[in-house]
Amino acid sequence: MKRWENLKYQRISGVKLENDHYLVEFDDGETVRLPVKSLVPSNVQKYYAADFTFNSFELIIPAVPYDIEVPWDKIRVSADIEFSRHMAFKAEEQAKKVGDRLRQLRERKGIKANELADRSGLTPQTISRIENAKTDVPFQTLQKILTAMGCDLKDLVQYEETTTRTMSQLLKRLAKAGVDVNLLKSRIWPDALQKALSQCAGELPEMLLNEAIIYVSSIFGWSSEEILGSEDLRLSSRAAALALYKRPGNSNANQIKAYSHYAFRLAQITLHASISEKKMEYPSDIDLFKATLHKNYGPVTLENLLDYTWDLGICVLPLSDSGIFHGASWNIENRHVVVLKQNTQSHSRWIFDLLHELYHVFAHLTQPDSAVIEIDELTPFSNQDKPEEREANSFANQVVLNGKAEDLAQKCVAAAGNIENLKNAVEKVAKQENIRVDFLSNYIAFRLGYQGENWWPTAQKLQVTEPDPLDIVQKRLHKRVNRLKLNPIENTLLSNALN
Repeated sequence: MKRWENLKYQRISGVKLENDHYLVEFDDGETVRLPVKSLVPSNVQKYYAADFTFNSFELIIPAVPYDIEVPWDKIRVSADIEFSRHMAFKAEEQAKKVGDRLRQLRERKGIKANELADRSGLTPQTISRIENAKTDVPFQTLQKILTAMGCDLKDLVQYEETTTRTMSQLLKRLAKAGVDVNLLKSRIWPDALQKALSQCAGELPEMLLNEAIIYVSSIFGWSSEEILGSEDLRLSSRAAALALYKRPGNSNANQIKAYSHYAFRLAQITLHASISEKKMEYPSDIDLFKATLHKNYGPVTLENLLDYTWDLGICVLPLSDSGIFHGASWNIENRHVVVLKQNTQSHSRWIFDLLHELYHVFAHLTQPDSAVIEIDELTPFSNQDKPEEREANSFANQVVLNGKAEDLAQKCVAAAGNIENLKNAVEKVAKQENIRVDFLSNYIAFRLGYQGENWWPTAQKLQVTEPDPLDIVQKRLHKRVNRLKLNPIENTLLSNALN
């Protein structure tokens, strides 16, 4: 954020008159010294410098025929060269926008530049300079031009608000708000609509544009007017729920928010279509969780864990898009949805992620509209600086490794003697302790990774990868939802997400 975007930079805290100069103090502690005469317009007949007043954002000098109002930015421009350059650039951009809009209005009316010059009493050169942002436009001149075209200021503003009409303009506006173009094309818009949009070179036909907007609006909540307008599109933080326990410094906040809105909407759709009733209460502790899992469903497998989770009334939605985040959980009107986002074929990784999110559901998402968004990859050692993440990691490790992770690791190291023998040692210890070898090998690989050793190629050989874990999670979802409860747009969004 630029310093002038901070309210403390903008807010005036005090003003003094000293030797025909105003000393203007700002909330950030800086003081700007201004000659009184530099603030007085040439057409002011008389002013009363000592009788000034001020508010948080302007200095007011009583004068004849009208009071002089000096906004904070005019005061700052006189003393801050960088801010002055910024304002000059903004003025240039504004002049270009006005010029572009005047040209667009003229062309829409079918008026040639020379004809407009004759109608307005201006020279063709002046019209050209204004349309090409080569000169400022005094208000009286602007009124002359608009009147000559049969327009007024309202037409200028309304035209500005409805300039998003081409595919490139629409994609550019949405991308600026953080909505990834690939997400739009592969997940949000249906194939037939996407194909039709891609074939349009100029302005999009009204019906096609409206259909594209309906899908975008259904996820991000923007109105048609907002999407087609000129103001920057802004995402609310509700879907992200301000529950980002850790966001890397290089992450794009807008992209996280945008994808969170998308995933949140899918979570709502899944919840709406769910036909699974809550068959039991959430377990009060880990021992009860493990006992119920083993007694009612069997050993810790992805299939058994998913069945247990759905029977708890918790929906599980799998997504396979890369990047942005690695998992999420939401409390939506006191119902929970877990989003799993993995690209690996490893069952043990999917199981660990689901257990991690389940702990958040049990312990951290008791309030409606609460959420956890996992920006970092989930590992037994990730986010150790966050107590919520440490607890969730510990819960997952206790379920898959019976709470003996470090003891098992030490046994493997002792049995191996050196890293070349570690694979055999892991297989042996896993069998002795009745632990799944893929769980143990994953833990060892992550542990060695933090010590600078890459043992993953070996650990990969010990993974359970069949059947496809994504397919398993999707099939469980299909069994637990009734797609007939969804409208066509919701159906399309869910189908695209699971495709």
